[in-house]
Amino acid sequence: MAEQQPIYNPIIPFTGAIFGGLQDGKMMVIQGQVPGHAKRFAVDFQCGSSLKPRADVAFHFNLRYDEGTVVCNTLEQECWGAEERKSHLPISRGSYFELIFNVRSYCFQVSVNGQHYIDYNHRLSYNRVDTLKVSGDVHVNAITFQSLNVHPAYAPPAYTPVQAANLQSVFASGPVFSSSPQYNKGIASQLAAECFVSAAGRRNRSKKSPTQVTVSCPTVPYQAYLGSIRPQQQIKVVGTVKPKPYRFTINLKTGYSNNIALHINQRFDENAVVRNSCINQSWGTEERSLPFLPFVPGQTFELLLVVQPNCYKISVNGRHLFNYNHRLQPLNQVDQLEVTGDISLSLVQY
Repeated sequence: MAEQQPIYNPIIPFTGAIFGGLQDGKMMVIQGQVPGHAKRFAVDFQCGSSLKPRADVAFHFNLRYDEGTVVCNTLEQECWGAEERKSHLPISRGSYFELIFNVRSYCFQVSVNGQHYIDYNHRLSYNRVDTLKVSGDVHVNAITFQSLNVHPAYAPPAYTPVQAANLQSVFASGPVFSSSPQYNKGIASQLAAECFVSAAGRRNRSKKSPTQVTVSCPTVPYQAYLGSIRPQQQIKVVGTVKPKPYRFTINLKTGYSNNIALHINQRFDENAVVRNSCINQSWGTEERSLPFLPFVPGQTFELLLVVQPNCYKISVNGRHLFNYNHRLQPLNQVDQLEVTGDISLSLVQY
């Protein structure tokens, strides 16, 4: 059976089928970033997707930043069981993460950024699970699926700090954890950590030079969590205008207040590129003057946005197009990129 294809940049809350259900040794890898204002987010392994009555949840993994704890539980016949809590939050607000859920015959094994975190013994048969749900305050770059001894049939992960494909070298020779619930957690943690030795090194080096995120062929509408933007940060958008376009938009936004710091609106019906800001639900004065019109129906473009201390500097296809003075400050409150309208995207890099 072919590997399930990865899911890139799903809209949260996300509910999707797990093709073929769960088997011993199957892994689900979730890569993304937690926003700085996060209160909670959860990953649920469900037995179906029914809302009324609510589907059973074999494994509920819930990070609660508002309580400083992680809660694990099972929902059966719309009744929650006894909670299992862990006070250590493995993912800090504002950081990238990689969650690995490894299905074993007796439990779900959870690793976070290469470190074994928790085992959750099955209360319901994992063979009933056929649906994955991700909800709450989280931005997901990619969800990938992998079975033991099967080479991952997907492109590199949606962000660079962690290479999920390295898991194959760890698990290819057979299960690395014993089938006993009393397995050696120290060995398990060490083996899981080996997947991420080189990635951890990159993360340590990236403290001086932030790691660049590259997303290939995301769907439109597209939204990315950038973290707090900073001077000299560059954002690249490579896209293709549809043959008969009406409009498309590129926004820099604040996720917490939904203000729009920079609104770039290509209006083919007006033959104009309109720039503006929307602060406290009020639009400002439009800017329209340009040295040239950069976007052509049916053609590919590369837009580069450079954050300067006093303005955003935008160029298209290597030619400077305009500067847009900051109307919303401080800059670190701007944390989202949004692309909508009549274009397809080949690459987004930030």
